[in-house]
Amino acid sequence: MHRNQIITILREHGFADGRLIAHSKTGYCKRYPKHFVVFNAQILWRRGRILKQVDLDLTLDADKLTAAARTAGENFYVLYENRPHLGCQRKLTAMIPVLRDAVWWTRIRREDQDVFLPVEIAQGRSTRVQLACSTGWWQGQPAYAVDVWLNPKWHNMHMSGAVIELCGHPPRHLRTLKRAKGREEFVQQPSSTRGRAVRPVFRQKSGLLQFVWFSHGATVPTVLYDNSVGLLDDLTFRCHAGCQAIHVRRDGKFIGLIWPSRIYAPDVVTNAHKQLNARGRSRKQS
Repeated sequence: MHRNQIITILREHGFADGRLIAHSKTGYCKRYPKHFVVFNAQILWRRGRILKQVDLDLTLDADKLTAAARTAGENFYVLYENRPHLGCQRKLTAMIPVLRDAVWWTRIRREDQDVFLPVEIAQGRSTRVQLACSTGWWQGQPAYAVDVWLNPKWHNMHMSGAVIELCGHPPRHLRTLKRAKGREEFVQQPSSTRGRAVRPVFRQKSGLLQFVWFSHGATVPTVLYDNSVGLLDDLTFRCHAGCQAIHVRRDGKFIGLIWPSRIYAPDVVTNAHKQLNARGRSRKQS
């Protein structure tokens, strides 16, 4: 379907470029504090941007936008006004990092729905990605960190804050960035409190997003997990009060930290929490 035809369909469903839902953004948010509102949103499809400035209250508009997508036969992706870097408008391959920034999207086909898989799924060599990592010293021993911001192909707003820091030498398939000799890279000290045990529960695939969720509701991108922590055996994990990072231990010895990511797409978080709650109830019943 041509872009102009899709624009016509969106207009018929109440969405046009420049659409306003309120003259006062602050006032609207105060009146509807629990609504998911995106002011000056962009609506994209797989070939590029359709609308560049449209107010959306997705608590009210989601069903209508999905109906428009079904009529057009194309999924729509909603992004904030300052995302992404719209240098890529044409090719699908160029759109992939762009669509990872979507804060909401339609799910008009069965394969678009969230998929939840066990963490224990074996990871073959074909799934490994040659990410860049930084190296340094941590508590007197070599260490390395895998950070999405070191990998422009992968970093996006849903992965912001995600870093995995581990003692030891990086796996061979990771590309080591050159650093100045003697530079101290890792200074965060492990928490001295007892903490509580947590565990990776499942993998979530939601559109172009893929995450590993822990039992206490923290998550890390699958691409980071599988290329670092996921390569190690006999690990235990703990969370500590006042510390966002998940502590990683092996044979009772501290070996690293997992800094979780923040996910901006509320549907992804809601669906994951439902899975966590359901699995938590089943464990208690058993």
